[in-house]
Amino acid sequence: MENKLVRKARKIFHSNRKKIHQSIRANEAQQRILFIVGCQRSGTTMMLHILEGDLNTQCFAERSKLTSNDTVRGIRLNSLDLMKREFSKIKAPLIVVKPLVESQNTPQLLDYFENSHAVWMFRNCQDVALSNIKQFGVDSGVNNLRPIIKRDTSNWRAERVSDHVRETISKYFAEDMNPYDAAALFWFARNSLYFDLKLHENPRVILCRYEDFVVEPEKYTRSIYQQIGQAFPDTGIASIVHSHSIRKGKDIEFSPAIEQLVQELQKKLETAYRAQAN
Repeated sequence: MENKLVRKARKIFHSNRKKIHQSIRANEAQQRILFIVGCQRSGTTMMLHILEGDLNTQCFAERSKLTSNDTVRGIRLNSLDLMKREFSKIKAPLIVVKPLVESQNTPQLLDYFENSHAVWMFRNCQDVALSNIKQFGVDSGVNNLRPIIKRDTSNWRAERVSDHVRETISKYFAEDMNPYDAAALFWFARNSLYFDLKLHENPRVILCRYEDFVVEPEKYTRSIYQQIGQAFPDTGIASIVHSHSIRKGKDIEFSPAIEQLVQELQKKLETAYRAQAN
């Protein structure tokens, strides 16, 4: 396994190579913008890492120049005008942004940036719940739901949440609730946005199922490039993907009512996903 120094050297080399490549090929193609959105722990970071491997991309993670005005956690996007100004400096044909906490603002991002598309990643709820708790702690689900219950619209978690979703979460919420139930309800809240914001009706939004993507990453990466009108690089950028995380949460049990709730939304997402493929 490579040590940190070698990984850092590879990253610097790749970054410099991209700068040279883009300076030579500047203005050869119309610039596109791709926003990677969805629920946390659904493969969005994996998607960003894949696209970073393309010499024709400039990628922005959750903390970047685009979030410089967020002095609290550094993850909220700057104003649309400031983003546009930053994008104007970039020579890359494809700008990739992962503004995960702005998923609820996807329509506004797409409306403002006419040359943009979005990929909405979705993943099995059990796997997301397990991954969320491992990554953020046993209280993460309750902490994520609390702003929604309190209608704290200064918190990204509660922005643009529909009355139906808020009432549903309020029905089951308790400070001492099962951590996995809480994580499942947060998955429900975030993925409900896909339909509540009518993203399923927007041809510039690509729905991507995690479980399919990690099994055939090149196929689905190539499809995304085709849909956004970008040339696919023949450099094996999707070779970093593995499918080891599929169904890791299969033994997690939700309470019956919450299990039914998330299963209904999962089926709805998969129906929209299949319809998009046809």
